Amino acid sequence: MIRLKKIVVATRNPAKKERFKRLLGKIAEEALSLEDFNFVGKPEESGGNAEENAKIKALYYFKNLNLPVFSEDESLFVDFLPAEQQPGVFVRRVNGKELSDQELLSYWKSIISKVPKEKRSGRWHIAYCLVGLQKEPIIITIDHPIIFFDIPLDKIPTGWPLNNIQGPVKFGKPESELTTEELKEHEKEAEIVLMQKLRELS
Repeated sequence: MIRLKKIVVATRNPAKKERFKRLLGKIAEEALSLEDFNFVGKPEESGGNAEENAKIKALYYFKNLNLPVFSEDESLFVDFLPAEQQPGVFVRRVNGKELSDQELLSYWKSIISKVPKEKRSGRWHIAYCLVGLQKEPIIITIDHPIIFFDIPLDKIPTGWPLNNIQGPVKFGKPESELTTEELKEHEKEAEIVLMQKLRELS
């Protein structure tokens, strides 16, 4: 398997930083985040899907930091909205406005409250991009089936606010309520896919 001295996780989000630093510890001696560099620039995520945005981020930071980069982007699709209303990669942008964590939760809660419990399903489509391992960027994708919950918003999870109202189907509760062991099990699927791809490249 490929083994690197260093790799950069292309995020400043504290929740994502910790999660992916744990995962990437299996392929790199040291996993860094953007907070470890005196660099404040960021790319324009102009892609139409998660794959394009993940690639844009990885190539941008690879060029500027001169280290292998791991980036991630996600898009949300729900079964209770028509195609033209799917959030896709614009989860935080509604009617042209970038929403705060509280506004985002309030917006989705207002939608979910009108949806019958048995129909509150959807999926996160996740795209990972690795740049600096080969000549061409490596794209890996995975889908996570989820369900939504209409619950009081008394706590906003740091970094991923929607975790308070959605979670993996297999656990039947919001992601913010997963135990440490359940969270590890949930993350294991992405880890298996990523590791299998890296073994193929070795």
